[in-house]
Amino acid sequence: MSAELEAILRAHAVRYPLMEPTDAVKLIFQNEFGGGHLITDPAATLRYLQREYSATPRDPALPLTEDIGNGIVRVQLAALDANAFPLERLNELFVRSAEEHKGETACFVQKLKVLQALTEQGVFAFSPGELWDYLARYRDAGYPPVSHSARYRGAYRPAYR
Repeated sequence: MSAELEAILRAHAVRYPLMEPTDAVKLIFQNEFGGGHLITDPAATLRYLQREYSATPRDPALPLTEDIGNGIVRVQLAALDANAFPLERLNELFVRSAEEHKGETACFVQKLKVLQALTEQGVFAFSPGELWDYLARYRDAGYPPVSHSARYRGAYRPAYR
């Protein structure tokens, strides 16, 4: 089992106890592939970031970054002071990171096995059966990028790059 990924998944299970299978898979997807699936046009990505930042309530109590492994961090928009660190710079880093992090499906599938093992150990609130059912549908769909669950969005209001 990848020790780094295992530690990150365990930490997220504690920090976000309402995670559902799709939330854990999203974390692993971003760990392997980064955020490149979001970028079709850097200028459009910046405009979207600006809108999302404007709509995100500030919460300086949040950590600015959250390690998701594989050399990638999530920058929490609620904790970001755009006067101190401009959104244009964050977008540049996001685009560059996406160019550098391509990922491989075979590695991603191996990482999903780490998730399965931890789920079998009872690390997450969802059951091994729930994860198995989700992963079967997810595999059949071709391992696409996924969004956070409604439950996760409602509880944690994720907004990051």
